[in-house]
Order: sequence, then C-alpha cells, then structure tokens
Amino acid sequence: MTTPHPPQAGPPQGYPGQPVSQPAQPGYPVQPNYPGGPGQPPAEPPKKKRRGLRIALQLVIGAVVFVLVGAVIKFATGDPDIANVGDCMSGTSADDLKVVKCTEAGAQYKIVGKVEDKTQSEFNSDSGSICKAFPTAESAFWKGEEGGKGYVLCLGPNK
Repeated sequence: MTTPHPPQAGPPQGYPGQPVSQPAQPGYPVQPNYPGGPGQPPAEPPKKKRRGLRIALQLVIGAVVFVLVGAVIKFATGDPDIANVGDCMSGTSADDLKVVKCTEAGAQYKIVGKVEDKTQSEFNSDSGSICKAFPTAESAFWKGEEGGKGYVLCLGPNK
C-alpha cells in the first residue's frame, strides 16, 4: 500500500529552465545561491589601479608648483624679466639692475620702452637706434641668452 503525499505548493521542482531552490529551514528565509556560496553576496570585482593617471597628475602638480615658485622668486628679487613699461629700476650695472617701486629712494630709472627679439650683437652694435622710438630714453639694458634673442629695456630718468 502506498501513502498519499500532500499536494506541493507552487510549480513542481526540477523542470528544465527552473532553478532548484534549497528547502527552507524553519526560521531562515531561502537565500539565493551566489558564486561566493549560499547566502554570500557576490564578490566585488578587483579595482583597476590607475597608476598612470596618478603619475600624470603628480607631474602636472609638480610643474605648476615649479612655475609658481619661479614666478615668486623673480618677483621677490625684482628680476628684469618681470619689468613692464612704466616700472622703475635701480642699480648701477647690468648685474644688479632690478625692478623696484618708483617711490623708493634708489629708483633711478623708469622703463619708457621695451623691444623684444633682439640679439646681444644687435644691441651691442646699435643700442642707440633700438631705443630711438622712445625720446626720453637715456640708456638701455639687454637681457637674453648668449647667441639667442632677448629683450631691450629702454630706460629714462625716474622724475
């Protein structure tokens, strides 16, 4: 004699395309089967290291800091590279010529003109005509690289 089985709720288990679920234990909900094991959430994929991006960012930050430090040094020392028309300068030779406030006692010269792209040989051979366009200019100063081009500051008296 066979014993009748009680009717099962839901679709019968084991059909193709149907997931086979674990039987529920009393007090515990049925947990889905993840690749990490029953009841475990799926593992996070490993994060990609962005080493190239980090290096590029460090290089850019380094370059910006380098430029800013250079600009601060030039400004603090009064380097002629920061000079503009209307600025004043002090000094008795090319080596100690620097930009200063026009109200300072040592401010001897006022920049009345600036001429770009002149070589040192052009300056040495014809410095009088380089500043001819600036009638108040009494002297001139050249700065640049040896054998290359630079600029000429045309200097007049600071009145």
